[in-house]
Amino acid sequence: MSLLLLRRSVVTHPVMTISRLSTPAALLCLFVATQSAAFNLITEDEARLPSAYQEGKRAGLTRGPGIDVASPAGTVQKNGVALKVQFKSRGGVAIDPKTVRVVYMKNPAVDLTDRIRTHVSGTGIELDGAQVPPGAHQLRVEVGDAEGRVSSKLVDFNAQ
Repeated sequence: MSLLLLRRSVVTHPVMTISRLSTPAALLCLFVATQSAAFNLITEDEARLPSAYQEGKRAGLTRGPGIDVASPAGTVQKNGVALKVQFKSRGGVAIDPKTVRVVYMKNPAVDLTDRIRTHVSGTGIELDGAQVPPGAHQLRVEVGDAEGRVSSKLVDFNAQ
């Protein structure tokens, strides 16, 4: 636990009393707090599990929601990975955010859903600043709609 002394106010992290600090000092404390609380999407131990890599298959038409992945793609930095996925409803049927599932394709599979749940909405997933170990990674993103139709998409990326 870090301890900062600024303008005669004791500030502890992660519980901070910013109200007695000057604005620059308060911003500094917030910066320090966010920098020390890194979000690990995938742990080192999980990355060492045997791969359950799947080839991306193009199946027949599906009536489930569309899934468009903006990032990650290709090679990314291991610090600051963004997971940006857009869901598209089909036939006017609403997306059910409770059905969203993100799985790290390892053996055994690692369910990452609880880690990203606060970044999920009915329109997609918006997560910035996640950390992953270096190497090749594959995620499976699944989503369903109000009529129970489910779609999934594989997301491959390499972290350096």
